[in-house]
Amino acid sequence: MKRKRVLVGLIVLGVLLVFFISAFFLIGQFGGKSGRFSFGGKIAIVEIKGVISQSHGIIQELREYQEDDSVKAIVLRIDSPGEGSRPSQEIYRQILKIKKDKKIVTSMGSVAASGGYYIACASDLIVANPGTVTGSIGVVMQFSNFEELMKKVGIKGVVLKAGNTRISVSPFRDMTPEERMILQEAIDNIPPAIHSSRGRGQKNGSGQGARNRGWPDLDRRTGQNSGPG
Repeated sequence: MKRKRVLVGLIVLGVLLVFFISAFFLIGQFGGKSGRFSFGGKIAIVEIKGVISQSHGIIQELREYQEDDSVKAIVLRIDSPGEGSRPSQEIYRQILKIKKDKKIVTSMGSVAASGGYYIACASDLIVANPGTVTGSIGVVMQFSNFEELMKKVGIKGVVLKAGNTRISVSPFRDMTPEERMILQEAIDNIPPAIHSSRGRGQKNGSGQGARNRGWPDLDRRTGQNSGPG
């Protein structure tokens, strides 16, 4: 009789245990889009590493966390030298949209330069180590000139174009003053969009300033002290 009661008790405990495990699993699956069980709010981490050549994956991840009510804040872990201006601007604008609902903090790694620093400017708080190399926002356009080499091997390039203002930069000859002027104007039209973001200041939580190379205005914006060189 006693054995029978013990057996029934074990069966009941087993059923209850399975029930609670299943309930916790379902809550974790449907309680938030991240699919992780949590009793309270969560902090999501979005990593931006390496050259920024596209924005789709990062923006998609940011949107998922934006729509996830269990995520209360987002940490951007940036370790990037930047590169593409367009994907950096797209990520920057997406962060500004999310900031209306959730706090966003940027944690800078070894390097957060150019587009990496530009993206960080959209966050509520920037945290950087003294060894972090940051700043250096700008636009660079490079061309190669093989004219002298082509002369030695007997190769001559021919370019046909319609209109006097059509850009026809060729690696087989020097750039004309008109071409240089047009390209310089195109480059000069990009920074204003970057400059306008600098007015939306962030607080600096690094304690000690990251080393700023190439952007002196960073010291006034984030309160950082740039090191030598």
